[in-house]
Amino acid sequence: MKLPAEMSLGQIAHLIGGRVEGSADTKVSSFAPSPLHGKDGDIALVTEPKLLKRLSECQATAVIVPEGTTCDRPSILVQRPTLAIQKILTALKPRRYFPEPGVHASAVVDPSAKLGANVAIGPLVVIGADTKIGDNTIINAGTIVGGGVEIGSDCLFHAGCLIADSVKIGNRVILQQGASIGGDGFGYVTERPSNLELRLAGRSDFSNDPNAHLKIPQVGTVVIEDDVEVGSNSTIDRATIGATVIGSGTKIDNLVQIAHNCRIGRESLIMAQAGIAGSSTVEERAIIAGHAGIKDHIHVGKDAIIEAMAGIMRDVPEAEVVVGCPAVPRGEFFKQVALTKKLPQMRNDMKSLTERVTKLEQLLLEKMVSK
Repeated sequence: MKLPAEMSLGQIAHLIGGRVEGSADTKVSSFAPSPLHGKDGDIALVTEPKLLKRLSECQATAVIVPEGTTCDRPSILVQRPTLAIQKILTALKPRRYFPEPGVHASAVVDPSAKLGANVAIGPLVVIGADTKIGDNTIINAGTIVGGGVEIGSDCLFHAGCLIADSVKIGNRVILQQGASIGGDGFGYVTERPSNLELRLAGRSDFSNDPNAHLKIPQVGTVVIEDDVEVGSNSTIDRATIGATVIGSGTKIDNLVQIAHNCRIGRESLIMAQAGIAGSSTVEERAIIAGHAGIKDHIHVGKDAIIEAMAGIMRDVPEAEVVVGCPAVPRGEFFKQVALTKKLPQMRNDMKSLTERVTKLEQLLLEKMVSK
C-alpha cells in the first residue's frame, strides 16, 4: 500500500506510539502487504514468531516489530503490534466512495421519515414511514429500511442491507453488504402433537396424517446497541415477543445467523458461519469462533471461548474454553484426542492380552484334565 507521501520512521513511530531503533530519519514510501514480500522503500509489520525468525529474508527498508526484538535494520518497536497496524491503517486508509449528504434522486424516502443533519442516502435506497435517522449516517445504494425504524448517528450501512420494520439501531453501527436485520424468527406449531414431540416423549405411535406447521407471528423487534458491526450477509432475526438484543461494541463476522430472542452481551466476537439458535444468551466478551453452533436456550458465560466448529449442547460457564462436538472443556477434549490416537495400539494390546489369557486358560484346563 502506497503511503500518501514519503514518511520518516520518526513520523510513523509518533503516529503509532512506537520507539525507533536506528535512524529516525529513514524514509519509507509504502507499507508491505507481507514481510516476506517487502522491498526497498517499504516498511513491514513482523509479529508472528515464525516470521520473526526469518527477518533476514525480509527485504523491506524498515520493520515494525514487538518490543524486545533484535533487528538488523531500522525498526519501530511497539508493545502491541496489532494495535500499531490499526493505528497506521486508520490514519492512512484510502478513500471510500460513499454518497454525499442529501438524498439521491433515485431513492424513495417516505414523507413521514425524519432525517438528521448531513444524512447521506444513496441510489435506490428505500426509507419507510415514520423512520428516524440520526445525524451523519450514511446509507449506501440498494439498502431497504422499513417503517418505524430508529437509526442513530454516525452509522454506516453498506450496499444492499435489509432492515425490517420497527428495528432499533444505535450510534456508530456498521452494517456490511447484505446484512439482514429483523427478518422473522423461525417459529411454528402444529394443531396436535407432532411426531417429533411424540418421539421426545418416548412414544412411537407416529401418524402419517397431515399436521401442518402453523406460523407463530413474530411480533418482537431487534435492538442493536452502539458501536456494533455486522458482517456481510449475516442475519439477525426479530424476537417472537420482546427483543433480540446485540450488546454495545459487539462485532459479528460474515454469514452469521442469530435467531429470535437471543441476547448477545457487549464486546463479544462472533466469527463467520456461526449459528446461535433461539432464546440463547451470550454474555459480555464471549468469543464464538467460525462454524460453531449453539443449541436453543443455551447460556454462554462472559469471557467464555467457543472454538471453531464446536457444537454447544449445554451451558458454557464463565471464562471456560470449549472444543468439539458435543463441546467439552478444552483440556478434556485434548485428553480424548490423545487417547483416541492410542486406540489402535490399545486394540492390539487387548487382542494380545486376550490371546495370552486364552492360552493360559487352555494350559490350566489341560493340567486339570491330566490330574
